[in-house]
Amino acid sequence: MLSLHKQKKIKVKIAIVGAGAAGLFLAALLSKHPQLQIYVLEKSTKTGTKLKASGGGKANLLNAHISGDCYNNAAFVNKLLQQVDGNKVLQAFHDMGLATVTDEEGRIYPASLYAPAVVEVLYANMKNNVHILTETEVKTLEYRSSGWHVGGVDMFFDRLVLATGTPAGMIRKNRAGYNDYLSCLDIKINAYKPSLTGFKIKHYPAMLHGCRTRAVVKLWQGKTLLFEERGELTFKEDGVSGIVILNASAIYNRLKNKNGCYLMVNFLYYDERFDIQQYLQQHASLCGVVHPKINELYCKQHIDVQNYRMDIEEPYDYEFAQVCTGGIDTEELTADFELKAYPHLYAIGEMLDIDGVCGGYNLFFAFASAYTVAQNIVYGDKNSEH
Repeated sequence: MLSLHKQKKIKVKIAIVGAGAAGLFLAALLSKHPQLQIYVLEKSTKTGTKLKASGGGKANLLNAHISGDCYNNAAFVNKLLQQVDGNKVLQAFHDMGLATVTDEEGRIYPASLYAPAVVEVLYANMKNNVHILTETEVKTLEYRSSGWHVGGVDMFFDRLVLATGTPAGMIRKNRAGYNDYLSCLDIKINAYKPSLTGFKIKHYPAMLHGCRTRAVVKLWQGKTLLFEERGELTFKEDGVSGIVILNASAIYNRLKNKNGCYLMVNFLYYDERFDIQQYLQQHASLCGVVHPKINELYCKQHIDVQNYRMDIEEPYDYEFAQVCTGGIDTEELTADFELKAYPHLYAIGEMLDIDGVCGGYNLFFAFASAYTVAQNIVYGDKNSEH
């Protein structure tokens, strides 16, 4: 492949399907090259919707401690990290003028702590060679001669990048037919399942609704410990959520057999050697050591606040999920995110069967995959194996 940065007089048309985090970041990166004409095709009326709401509205862009072990496919991500690490993605944002801050747990945010500012910076770095086409639905894909025809816009493109994400966070009616255009391709797509979501709990104590507290949470399947983490729990009407629960759900949702799974919670997270019996010999209740609603439940049912079992009924549905597990199988891709079976066709971000835990890992993957494709499109194909 001839590097496109050498083709100064040839206008090369690039289509990016999807104006989410990965698509907009890719458009901003490619915009620096005037020989490219970039078209971002977005079905919705708005762009960057999930990015603007990410990280609780603060946009947790990435993490200072990225590793493959934080994802469902560690081997694939570790190969990516050999090409693009967190420093490269962070430098790209800094070059665009985005200042960032890092918290004590390594989570990296825009310095403004305002997620929409990230989208504004990306737009500010797009020149006149970027064309955003909203309310534009891609219906079919067809490779002709040396490029791609995209049904729904009736245009021909030299390169095509798929970045339409997953149905995470969508209500049922909006999920209908999502990513149906992929049926035009003969590739393996693993079934979507909601991930990073809460759990409905069997025999749920309704009196805990509204309680927010920290705890040590363990996910067990029978006698096998699958996950352990300390963090905040939020008790909802019929189940639990919070970052520690979302991370547990990432492990749970990857299981083929989910029988016998339950959570064990230690509400006395700050002192695992706490002698509760000695404490109760001197005090009438646990009001001084646990959340009032936990104490209320203890007073009524005498629960074990250091080993409180919650049996999982099911995870919450897609509309409550931050990401999905499933999507285009990574075996379909080269190291540069090009589809092995189709020339000049790439897939990036959340629509791939790669999902990570909370803390900036999923947005990092979106940005890192986009960065890799930008390098490949501009400077040539160094790693693809057709």
